[in-house]
Amino acid sequence: MTKQFITKKQGFTFKQFHINQDQCAMKVGTDGILLGAWANIAQANRLLDLGTGTGLIALMLAQRTAEHCRISAVELDPQAYLQAQENCKQSPWAKKIQVFQQDIMAFAQDCRHKFDVITANPPYFAQGIDCANEQRNLARYTLAQSHLDWLHAAEKLLSPQGEIHFVLPFEAGKSLQKQTALFCMRECEVITKEGKTPQRLLLSFSRNAQPCAKSQLLIYDKNNQYSAEFKALTQDFYLKF
Repeated sequence: MTKQFITKKQGFTFKQFHINQDQCAMKVGTDGILLGAWANIAQANRLLDLGTGTGLIALMLAQRTAEHCRISAVELDPQAYLQAQENCKQSPWAKKIQVFQQDIMAFAQDCRHKFDVITANPPYFAQGIDCANEQRNLARYTLAQSHLDWLHAAEKLLSPQGEIHFVLPFEAGKSLQKQTALFCMRECEVITKEGKTPQRLLLSFSRNAQPCAKSQLLIYDKNNQYSAEFKALTQDFYLKF
């Protein structure tokens, strides 16, 4: 996917917050930004971001929600956890966000709360060439836990009327829809550039049966300029918009 580069000292500056990312294996990228902007937060009081990394999506949710809302963010990697904690503490929403260092499966077993909105940008390579270091390997690869495992963990934590929002590679997203008993409420095909095939899927799941609303999102038009729909979705965050 495309990458943005409005950076400052190893970080990334948005309109209302800054992300430091020098201690995180996976940096700020378009996938996370899309999910943080796209997830439905209507009537949400308690929100959860699984595998928060830098804390990006948790901070985007904090910006979009009312002051009374509470956001939990879970991260296994110790360095990423500390950086997410730092990023959240330095944001305008430090009181809204709590970061936990824990495996998501253990968190799903231990947590007593149920969440109205759950987001995840999970590791996405099931197999492949090893990354240069273990931290990046952990962040990028589904070595121990599948996407279905992540969805099962989210389902355990979901409130009765809650929604789960994932961003995944296109084929992985299609496969996950076939594997789960949850209902896919929304499916957005993300197309990097006009004329290309979709590379990512934004997905919303619920326990409640309803027709799936399908859409497409184009990032770049044929002139290599950001599309109007991409700008509209992300304009509250990107400095350049």
